[in-house]
Amino acid sequence: MDFSKELISFVSDKVGGIVIIAAGSSEVVYADDFFKKKYGNDIVGLDADEIFGWMHDCPELSVDGPAVEWENIDTDSKKYYKFNSGMFEKEGKNYTIHQIVDITEYMGLNRDITKYMSFFKKLSGFQTAVLENLSNSYQELLPMLTDYFKTSKAYFFIQRDDNLEIVTYAKMGNQFSMDRISMSDEVAKVFDMNSEDDILMDSFAPSVQEVFKASGGSSDSSYNILCSGNVSGQKFAIYLNVWPNMDKDSMAEKTLVSVIKLYAENALMREKLIYENEHDHLTGLYNKGKYLDLIETKYPSLGSIAIFNFDVNNLKTMNDNFGHEAGDKLLVKAADSIRKVTNNNVHGYRMGGDEFLMVACDVTKEDADKLLLRWESELARLNTIEDDINCVMAVGMTYGEGDYDLFKLLADADELMYADKKAKKKPGEEIR
Repeated sequence: MDFSKELISFVSDKVGGIVIIAAGSSEVVYADDFFKKKYGNDIVGLDADEIFGWMHDCPELSVDGPAVEWENIDTDSKKYYKFNSGMFEKEGKNYTIHQIVDITEYMGLNRDITKYMSFFKKLSGFQTAVLENLSNSYQELLPMLTDYFKTSKAYFFIQRDDNLEIVTYAKMGNQFSMDRISMSDEVAKVFDMNSEDDILMDSFAPSVQEVFKASGGSSDSSYNILCSGNVSGQKFAIYLNVWPNMDKDSMAEKTLVSVIKLYAENALMREKLIYENEHDHLTGLYNKGKYLDLIETKYPSLGSIAIFNFDVNNLKTMNDNFGHEAGDKLLVKAADSIRKVTNNNVHGYRMGGDEFLMVACDVTKEDADKLLLRWESELARLNTIEDDINCVMAVGMTYGEGDYDLFKLLADADELMYADKKAKKKPGEEIR
C-alpha cells in the first residue's frame, strides 16, 4: 500500500509546513498548504530570498548530507519556528527542503518554566536563610531583604505605645540606625499604605520624611511597603526604598511575603515578652537591669569592646527653669542621638537620671572611633531641630581587646567623661 499521500498530509497539516527551493535560483518549486496559507497561494515560482526572511539564517547544507535542525524568530509575527533543513539532487539540479514547525507556545512555556525554576530556587534559598535565623531579632532580616530584592535600604516600623520606632538598614556601609518619633494619626498611616504602588516621599508624615531624609532620601524618593501586620496589638510594617533594577516581581510573590511576615511576627512576639522588662520607658533604650545582666554574661568575654560613657549637661537647670516636661524632652533627645548608632552589636542604655552608656561588642578601634564620630554627627543634627531644646552631652570612650579589664575600662570611661564635661562647661555652670 502507498501511504505517501497520508505521510505528506500528516507532516504538512499536523506537524508543520514543507517548502522546496531550487538551490541555484532560489525559486520556490513546491509549497504545501501551510506555506500557501502563510505566504499566499501564488508562492510557487517566487524568489525565496525575497519572501522568506529566514533564508539568510539557514545553516550551510550539503547534497544528501544529514538534516540540520535550527531555530528562527519571525520578528514581524513574533513567532518562534524550528526548522529541519536538507539538500538533495534531482535530475541534475540541487534543491533545498525545509520543514518548519511553530514552537512559539512551547518556547513561551519553556521560558516560563525556566523563569519559575530560577525563582523557586532563589525563593528556597531565601526561605532557608530566613528559617535558619528565625530565632534572631527582626533587625537581622533587613540585610537579607536588601540583598534579595536588590535595593539599598530597608526600614522596619514598629509601634511602641505612643511612639513609632524606625529601624533603618543601609546596605552601603552595612549600617543600622534607629529613630523614635511620636505617634499621631498621620504618622500611623505608614501601616496602611497601598502595597501595590510606589509611595512618594510627601505621602508620609513630616516626621517620617525626616527619618527617610536622614538616611539619604530626597523629595523625589519613593518607597514600597513589603508587608505589614499586627502582633498582639503592636503594629509593624516593612518598607524598601525604590531602587534601579529592584526585583519587584519577587515582591509580588505571596509565598515569599508570607515567609517574611512570619519571621517579623515571630521576632516581635518573642521581643514583646521581654521588651518592657529590659527597656527604659521614657527613652526606649535598654535599662540598667539589662546592663547588669550583660555585664555578667556577655561583656567580660568578648574579643574586643568599646565603652562610651555619657552624661547630659544642664538637666537640673532645664528642670528648674522650664519644668520636668522640658527635662524629659532633653533626655529623649540625648537618647535619640545614641539610638541612631545602635544595632544588635551596639547597645545603648539609660543608666538612670542623666546618665547614659553605650557598649560596642567585637569592634575594632577604628570602628569605635567611627561610631563616636557618627554619634557626634547625629547629636549635632538633632540639635538643628527647632524645639528650643539644645542637648549638650559629655562623653568618655575606652577600648579594650583580648584579655581586657572590663571594670577598669568602665572606670576610665567615667573619668574621661568628667574631663569632657569640664571642657564643655560654660563659665558659671555647675558640674553635676
